Amino acid sequence: MIVAANRRSWSIAAVLLLTTIWTYVWSASWNASTQNFAWSKDTQTSTTAQAGPGASNDTLGFGAIYVLTENTTTWRVQGLIQAANLTGLQIQVPVQDHISDEAVLSHTGKEPAEGCGHARALLNHLSLLETFLSSDHSTALIFEDDVDFSIHIRSQMSLISSAFYNHSAQTPETQHLDPYLHSTWDIFWPGHFGMQFADNVDIFHYKDPHALPWTHLTSEFNNYYTQMAETTPPVNQQLVLNVAPLATFAYAITRSHAAKLVSKLRSDRAEKFDNALHVECKGLWQRCVAPVPQVFHHHQVEGEKSLSSEEGTKEEVEGDLGWYMRRHKWTYNVEWSARCNALEVGERLEEGWRCRPGKYNGMM
Repeated sequence: MIVAANRRSWSIAAVLLLTTIWTYVWSASWNASTQNFAWSKDTQTSTTAQAGPGASNDTLGFGAIYVLTENTTTWRVQGLIQAANLTGLQIQVPVQDHISDEAVLSHTGKEPAEGCGHARALLNHLSLLETFLSSDHSTALIFEDDVDFSIHIRSQMSLISSAFYNHSAQTPETQHLDPYLHSTWDIFWPGHFGMQFADNVDIFHYKDPHALPWTHLTSEFNNYYTQMAETTPPVNQQLVLNVAPLATFAYAITRSHAAKLVSKLRSDRAEKFDNALHVECKGLWQRCVAPVPQVFHHHQVEGEKSLSSEEGTKEEVEGDLGWYMRRHKWTYNVEWSARCNALEVGERLEEGWRCRPGKYNGMM
């Protein structure tokens, strides 16, 4: 019994030693690849900037790209920064203060309870919009911290920009200065998991060679993608005006509208941000436009952190990023995930890295 116990102790010690060595090597590689991050007291920013006007610039044609998060050390934020570096995007990550129970009570008029995370998230969204309003930018693109996108995102956004102009009376000579005709919408919603049509909907078609076919798309909201998959011949991608998406993985907003939205949602005591925006769009109180299918989606990781003693000890050694690297991961509706390609995880193909082989590779 003593020999067996000693063997088990040595086995656990060996596992922890190997895990520690692996984590050190991986962390050194991670740190080396993230040396070009610019830090300030309150903001973490990727700095692989490729500035210039137009939808394919380093902020995708918006004044700035902001990331919503309370913690910059998580796999969500660190992986997003790697993805931004890979694709040449300039993102800003203002650290959001933790929303207190008192702040939730003040906003909702209700005692905080289990499930009040939505109200906290909404207040963080409003705080981030106020950060945008304190800048001199006229537009902003907001990312949630688990967002993912294609390695071809700059080309995709440029195609969406052209779709705006192809179906308007605006001259394309000004397209590089106003890529998305921002005076024609209040909320531009390129990252969602599905949508409903509002009244007076307009659908414009455009061709995106980097988009998955409709038959490989999934929506957690309704069967619109399935309907499109059954059309003959297949239709191209769509830019939809007067649409009500759901899930704010990525949305853009103008300066003037951000001020109005913050005031209204505080006044309404709204409790869930994406639901509130969906209702605003559905009722045509906001002018909302979105590409269908979406070009941003949330990145998912299989499983929760283990509570077993051995696995728990390993996760303490590895940290959040080490745990993430060991898990299966995927992003629906995105074939060539910027996150997985930045970290070189998944299945290696000639075109790049595909997150997880099988049904979790971005396709159903």
